[in-house]
Amino acid sequence: MPNPHSKATIVSMAVIASALATLLHEGLGHGVTAALRGDVVTELTSNHLSSLRPDRWVDAAGTIVNLIVGSGALCASHLAGKRANTRYFLWILAALNLLPGAGYFLFSGIFGFGDWYQVILGLPHQVALRVGMTIFGAALYVLVARLLAISVHPFVPDRSAYNFVGRLPYYAAGLFSCAAGIFDPLGIKLLFVSTIPAAFGGSSGLLWADSLMPRTVPEQNLVVHRSRLWWIAAIVIGSGYIVVLGRGIAFAH
Repeated sequence: MPNPHSKATIVSMAVIASALATLLHEGLGHGVTAALRGDVVTELTSNHLSSLRPDRWVDAAGTIVNLIVGSGALCASHLAGKRANTRYFLWILAALNLLPGAGYFLFSGIFGFGDWYQVILGLPHQVALRVGMTIFGAALYVLVARLLAISVHPFVPDRSAYNFVGRLPYYAAGLFSCAAGIFDPLGIKLLFVSTIPAAFGGSSGLLWADSLMPRTVPEQNLVVHRSRLWWIAAIVIGSGYIVVLGRGIAFAH
């Protein structure tokens, strides 16, 4: 049987959710926290936020905001009930916040790079902190993937359907992030050391979350329907995001 889900609508939702997740991380998490801490923000792009002085709280805030918003979106998706498009958008918004948020602990613990490495930098017992952070990140990542798999189950009446509701938005969001990251003023190197690992590594749980999905038949079957409003919103938000945040916004200081 042909797949009933609208691929164009799924891609549109993934683009919007990806843009929102990055804005939450860089703008609300890092940027607002920096301002509240008395720091001076100098530049905001789709890849990074620059400020005048290092601050552990600013480094930690991006991930914390993603985890809080992602948890709220996941809970809200269940409350959406049979409103399939709303429920699915909240689910993909949750996935693109929770998976990178959980993955950051794992990434920083293993590679000694990124926000959470900066959080622990200079503290005693570095090896123990990185090992603990890695174990915590791995456990949290699997838990998040399991919760996401349970939540999306009504959209997956058979295993092939997950290719559309789980893997398609993963690739769409990743490519969208890279399209913006190409224009970052810090140069193409940042694309390879930050954007690509964050976009395709952070959300990679979407590639295998279906292995954690309940084996029972869903109690209800939900379908992502065609919606031109989502298509238009994705074009407007996505193009604006690439043009404005891709090149970055410099702030006077």
